[in-house]
Amino acid sequence: MTITDFNLLSFDGKASLLNKYGKYLDNRNSKHGTKLMIYDLFGFYVEVSYRFDQRVQYIRAVNNIFESNTLLDSIKVLHLN
Repeated sequence: MTITDFNLLSFDGKASLLNKYGKYLDNRNSKHGTKLMIYDLFGFYVEVSYRFDQRVQYIRAVNNIFESNTLLDSIKVLHLN
């Protein structure tokens, strides 16, 4: 599966694949009560954003977490070994 294929899936399709095959890497909490979690999946990364009420706001795939300002500050490089 490619990153494009993943991003074209429905919300439920993305969640199902992530639950089954995703590898949790790290998360970041904002001061507003939202949470961003990052997973490794099929050679790309998936962001899962949770609202303050713990409901999922979005699930999206990204090629490179090191280009994302929202993730770079929180990712511990040791987790990627």
